[in-house]
Amino acid sequence: MGFRERVARKLAPGLKDEAEIRQIVAEEMARAKAALPITANYDPKNEGYRPASGDLFRRDLSATAQSRMFEIAYFMYDSSAMTKRLAHMDKGFLFAEPIQLTAQDPDLKEIIDGFWKRNRMHLDFPNLIMWLGLLGEQCWPVDINPYNGAVKLLYEDPALIKEVYVERLNIKQAVQVEMLGLSGRSGRKMAIIRRDENPYSKSLDRLVGDCFFYAINHPPSSPRGRSDFLTLFDWVDGLERYGFNYLERSEFMLNFVWDVMLKGMTEDQIRTWLSENPPPQPGSLRAHNENVTWDAVAPDIKATDFRSGFDMGKSFIMGAAGRPEAWFGGGGKAYSTEAEQFGQVPIKDLDERQLLVKYIIEDLIQFQIDQAVIAGRISAEKADSGFTVSMPEISKKDLSKMVNGIPQLTTALAVAVTSKWITLDTASRIFAFVCGYLGYEIDIEAETEKLKEAGKTEGYEDYLK
Repeated sequence: MGFRERVARKLAPGLKDEAEIRQIVAEEMARAKAALPITANYDPKNEGYRPASGDLFRRDLSATAQSRMFEIAYFMYDSSAMTKRLAHMDKGFLFAEPIQLTAQDPDLKEIIDGFWKRNRMHLDFPNLIMWLGLLGEQCWPVDINPYNGAVKLLYEDPALIKEVYVERLNIKQAVQVEMLGLSGRSGRKMAIIRRDENPYSKSLDRLVGDCFFYAINHPPSSPRGRSDFLTLFDWVDGLERYGFNYLERSEFMLNFVWDVMLKGMTEDQIRTWLSENPPPQPGSLRAHNENVTWDAVAPDIKATDFRSGFDMGKSFIMGAAGRPEAWFGGGGKAYSTEAEQFGQVPIKDLDERQLLVKYIIEDLIQFQIDQAVIAGRISAEKADSGFTVSMPEISKKDLSKMVNGIPQLTTALAVAVTSKWITLDTASRIFAFVCGYLGYEIDIEAETEKLKEAGKTEGYEDYLK
């Protein structure tokens, strides 16, 4: 310690030296970075995220394979009738009817409806979900009005994503998306929207961030998505080329050649005969003796063999996609029976995808509500009153079969109650459960009270206890 430092210590006993100051600054910087919200775009050395390079436990496709998958998906959608039909088929099942959004608080309902209309969700959202299946991932940046918290959904092509970063301690949690830059410059980095866990933030427990990012068909150790059709692109392309080549060749089935046998003629005589006897026109007269034989010869392109090969390819593709053949141009009673009896597998697949879509919608709406709270447009109490998302029904029930079965059900329940096998309350609940499949919900408690008031439960008091 020099003379000046000793004098300074005497004059100011609490003065810190350089080493102590550096230690204090380092601690404060670490504390400040730990308190940063997830929306802060500060990570110059990538200290808070896992890099893709050098991480042996990431199971992403290579950058080339990921990019090629996107290009193939776009190409197949534009050029493949089967790929486009399968994609639109799923969209039709998922969004055949409008999505119902409800909220008890009118102010909250107004915010939800404003978000839905502002982003034209009734038109754009089904297409976004269809492309989620085709491309395997979607990135939707958000533009937030700072005055009222109104949220606009933007779009980034997944092919422009350079990297998706995950938490260092949780590889399943994607936290940041980096876009490709232009002209050699660094691309934009966006924090993926998730719940703010910073205890010092005014947005604590609210959804915050720069973009929504959703990926499907990927292992837990890979944040990048895979297309629903990744394993089917080659099969679909091969089957369609196989069918198109057959159609091109089938033109020859409509053509034939005349094979004429001229007995005892020399080559010069044959040439002379051909020049004097052109092929006959339809409806014309032709005469010859026993030394001339005419045969119409058509090529055999083995149409039966083609049909079996095409059906094999189509069966594999539809089976791998989890869809009955009857959903893709199959006809006949056998196909209809197959669709009726084994339709539960594709319906369950679609139910699973629709459940994912419902969660996505809930995320989008909750983010809009949370931004409205942060902007002061609505109180936290009203925002937390809750909302409901009702998706359209995928599988339409055969009402005729269900209605025809109700008389047998009521008879069986009456016998069970009379025989004291079950209580009247249990029988009523079974009946209400079945009626629920018809789309009509019965409140058993309310109906029982009405029956008691009307005096219709005489003799059944023991069962209603």
